[in-house]
Amino acid sequence: MSLVKNQSSGLKDRHYNIYMGQKALFDDVASTYDSWFDTPVGKKVKALELDLLIKLVNPQKGLKMLEVGIGTGLFAMEFRKFGMEVLGIDPSEKMLEIAQSRGIPVKYGVGEDIPFEDDTFDVVLAMTSMEASKEPSRFLSEMKRVAKPSGKVVVAVLNLFSFYGLSRRIRGFFRKSIFNEMHFYNYWEFKKLLQRHLEEVYVSSSVFFNPSPLKFVLERAEAIEDFGRKYWKPFGALLAGSGRKRKI
Repeated sequence: MSLVKNQSSGLKDRHYNIYMGQKALFDDVASTYDSWFDTPVGKKVKALELDLLIKLVNPQKGLKMLEVGIGTGLFAMEFRKFGMEVLGIDPSEKMLEIAQSRGIPVKYGVGEDIPFEDDTFDVVLAMTSMEASKEPSRFLSEMKRVAKPSGKVVVAVLNLFSFYGLSRRIRGFFRKSIFNEMHFYNYWEFKKLLQRHLEEVYVSSSVFFNPSPLKFVLERAEAIEDFGRKYWKPFGALLAGSGRKRKI
């Protein structure tokens, strides 16, 4: 299966190590990456996170969206159901092959050097990909650059100050994990970063139970989610924020 490659943006030498590092990091897990989302806990987590993303993106038929770090296209598929035109970039060839098999147009690319022209997309989304960036400010600047003047930028990252974040960090002391190579954000750091690049910034979070919840917790997950988004916003497993281009 051939993938769309675009060298016109110039994969600059200074980004080569970023490119290769992210490629190696996710190529190793591509074939099994989605399997956790088929478990009872994974299905619930996906539903809750998707609900928050939908609220931030406000998907509408005909809008053009780029997902930066599309991975296997698991979440991108959901936005296509709304009639959006969804494209994606990723540095992992194996991830891109899976996304393309789902009918999603893809290109090689990283968030620090997005291979699209200025002012191209109505929505630019990054779902748990900025954590792998060593240059998050450049990552956000590139997202903003390819968004239309009236467009929206939506970013979701893993939260250090959550049950999941702390669990992943502790496990990382004892065994190799892709999460060891990623920067987990906290609510205040993440919001401040978005505010440096975007206007009308709004940040919320999702998934407030622990990684191994009891059955009765999963059965009440939606009620816990509603309470958490209202009162525990800094402590959900996924931080998600939106904003618009800062006017010059």
